[in-house]
Amino acid sequence: MRLNPDVVVKKATQFSVKTRHDYFSDLGEDDLFLDPDTGIAPDEKAETQHISFSEIAGLIPEANTRMLLIYQHASRNKDGLREKLGRLSESLGGCEMFAYDSGSVGMVVVSRNRDRVRQTLARLKCWLGPVACTRIVEPFSSMNEARLDDLRSRAG
Repeated sequence: MRLNPDVVVKKATQFSVKTRHDYFSDLGEDDLFLDPDTGIAPDEKAETQHISFSEIAGLIPEANTRMLLIYQHASRNKDGLREKLGRLSESLGGCEMFAYDSGSVGMVVVSRNRDRVRQTLARLKCWLGPVACTRIVEPFSSMNEARLDDLRSRAG
């Protein structure tokens, strides 16, 4: 991947708890790659090494087509990334998302533009080929869980 250094957003302010709000302001309208030290966390658990759910929401306001690619450190829990996506999906509402899980790190893709996320997902699945089913993670929400329970009861 080649990236023109002129398009990299550079902030004069060092990121900290005190500068957190200012750090995420004035980022323009372009797509963003966010590299928090650890990844995504719910607002009440977000520390300096995380980006919070509300900060993500602030970067993709309603009717915005921006796509975010967010680094996520691997979870010790087998379904940790799927569960985190489910909580993020419920928190943001109206967003489309998925993640790529390499086994040691994850990359979360999120946008309010469903078509962009689905096109990105389709391209990634094509590129990954047969391993896509082991590397692509989609949100697991309470609504999905209820559907799975319903399907299991009908099948069993």
